[in-house]
Parts: sequence; C-alpha cells; structure tokens
Amino acid sequence: MLPAESLTPVDGQDVFLNVPFDAEYAPLFLALIAGLTALGRTPHCVLEVPGGSRNRLERIFSLMESCDASIHDLSRITLSSPQDVPRFNMPFELGMAYALARKSPHDFFVLEEKPFRLQVSLSDLNGHDPHIHDCTPNGILRCLLDCLGTPSGAPSMADLEELTRQLAESASKIQQEMRLTGPFHPYIFRRLILAASEISKYQNLIQ
Repeated sequence: MLPAESLTPVDGQDVFLNVPFDAEYAPLFLALIAGLTALGRTPHCVLEVPGGSRNRLERIFSLMESCDASIHDLSRITLSSPQDVPRFNMPFELGMAYALARKSPHDFFVLEEKPFRLQVSLSDLNGHDPHIHDCTPNGILRCLLDCLGTPSGAPSMADLEELTRQLAESASKIQQEMRLTGPFHPYIFRRLILAASEISKYQNLIQ
C-alpha cells in the first residue's frame, strides 16, 4: 500500500461513473445520477476531465481515486461503427478501479445488460458477479439499491422512479436550451447534478 500522504483525499459520498456515452444509454445515465443523488451520493465522471488536457489518464485516475466507490457498466461489448472496433475504455477503467481497490478502501461495482455475458467477455473477472440492469432505467435503480442501498435509509423504488422522471424533464429542457441532443457534456452534467439535488431535497429524500 502507498504511504497515506501520497494518496488523493477520498470523499466517502463520491461515486465515479464509468459508463457508455451514447443516445441509447442516456436514460440510464440520468437514472444513475438521480438514484445516486437520492442515496446521498455525488456522481462524478470523465466529463469533468478536460478533453484536450495533458496527462488525461492521470487526471481520470485521480478523480476515481478521490471517490469512495465506482460503477462500471460493461454492457457495450459489441463492435461499434464506423470503425467496427470494440470499446476498451470501460474495461480499461475497471482495471484501474481494481488496482485502486488493491491499495485503498475503494469499492467497485460492475453492471451489465444481460446475465452470464460477462463470463464470456471478461472471464478474468469471474467471482465478481455483475448487476444486471436489462438496459432500463428501472433496472439501473434496482442495481443502485443492491449496490449502495441500506434497508433503513434507502428511498423507495417509487420515489426513485419519480425523481428520475423529473430529472429527465429537466435534462430535456437543458438540452434544448444548449441546442444539444444528449446529456453527455460537462456543463449539462453539472446542471443535472444540481437539478437532481434540488429535486431530491424538495421530495425530502436528502437534507
């Protein structure tokens, strides 16, 4: 283990999201933001790291290292067009989280769309059962409750679903305002974090 003074300070409520950025995943991304916020957590992701910055990989690792936990969705294992190559960012960042967990108290959780597929796509991870979301927002919310919910303090599924619905409405308005078609932009991500927090407080889900 590295000496304590060399480690990035960790916030016990921060969660790093390692997920696909595509149109189909957008509703799931909003569910992750909504669900984590309602559970008292603060989502972070690579959108907070400048795209053209030097040492981008080190900044991503430092951001992940500053979080108490990370969530890794490995559902995008198929070839993507137009280059017809698989996406390696998600499994690569999962490897970073595994290395981080070996030297510090960092929890990581693996998500997948379909059961039993991860045993084929990443057999080295056998023993770390993925949480299956079926590519639905409700599936994401169930996974979050399984990973981070506590019986005495977790909000109900109905509350999480309503929060997700309201956040989706906010996202639509923000995207129209910015003339963008999806939520995967740094400014929109920051706005969504704020909106999710405000809605959660209004619904008395968080203080």
